[in-house]
Amino acid sequence: MKKLATIAGAAALLAATLVPAFAANNCVNSTTGPFSNNTCTVNNTSNVTVNNVNDAQIVNTVNSTSNTGGNSASYNTLGGSIVTGNATLNASVGSVANVNTTNVTAGFGGGNNTGVNEITGPFSNNTAYLNNDYRVDVYNSNTATVNNSVNATADTGNNNADFNTGPATVLTGNAALGVGVATHVNDNLTRVALTGNGTGNNTAGNSTTGPFSANSAVINNLADVTVNNVNDLQIVNDVDVRARTGANSASYNTLGGDIATGGALAGVGVNSEGNINTTTVAMAMGSFSNNASSSVTGPYATDTAYINNQK
Repeated sequence: MKKLATIAGAAALLAATLVPAFAANNCVNSTTGPFSNNTCTVNNTSNVTVNNVNDAQIVNTVNSTSNTGGNSASYNTLGGSIVTGNATLNASVGSVANVNTTNVTAGFGGGNNTGVNEITGPFSNNTAYLNNDYRVDVYNSNTATVNNSVNATADTGNNNADFNTGPATVLTGNAALGVGVATHVNDNLTRVALTGNGTGNNTAGNSTTGPFSANSAVINNLADVTVNNVNDLQIVNDVDVRARTGANSASYNTLGGDIATGGALAGVGVNSEGNINTTTVAMAMGSFSNNASSSVTGPYATDTAYINNQK
């Protein structure tokens, strides 16, 4: 009896949690003069890039033989007798490779972001800009070549009790054989959660601006997720299984011959799995307030308030 188990695995686990700090981000231009150019900018940027690149080549060659047969009790004057035991064989081949698990959780934090241009002069250009940017890129590239060649034989047969003067008897045991070949490759699990779980405020404003001023208050909340799953798979399973108790001979005996064979049982299981991609993306922008405004502006002022939530 020969048992062979081969496991070749390459697994990658990445878990990232990105929640911006709870500290406040404030920028202010206060009491500026005429003809001034005033810009107040707050940038919160989180970038996550995950590259899982796998290459697996697996070659399993198994040759197993369990044999209690091939016995001979021949050319005896008073007869011959053959009694064989059981032949049992179990062969198992398992291959696991290119398994990637990626978990990314990102959320807007609980701090306050404030950008204000306050008490600006005539003919001034005033801009308050807030940007919250979350970008997640996941790239899974898998290549697997698997070649399984299994040759298994359980044999209690091919016994001879021939050319005996007395009675000849052949009694064989059971031949039982079990073969299992399992292949699991190129399995990618990607979970991305971008949640608006913060309680802070985004406030952009221009307050008490002068005549003929150009005033802009802009808030951008951007969430971008890109997942690429690229798989290439080649699997070749070549399985040759034989369980035999036959091909016995009790011939040319003077007083007769008797053959009793056991049972021959063969069980074969081949399971191949590959190119399994599971991608879950959950995105939300809530739980925080966005305020963009221009307040108490002068004559002939040009005022713009803009809020963008994009996912």
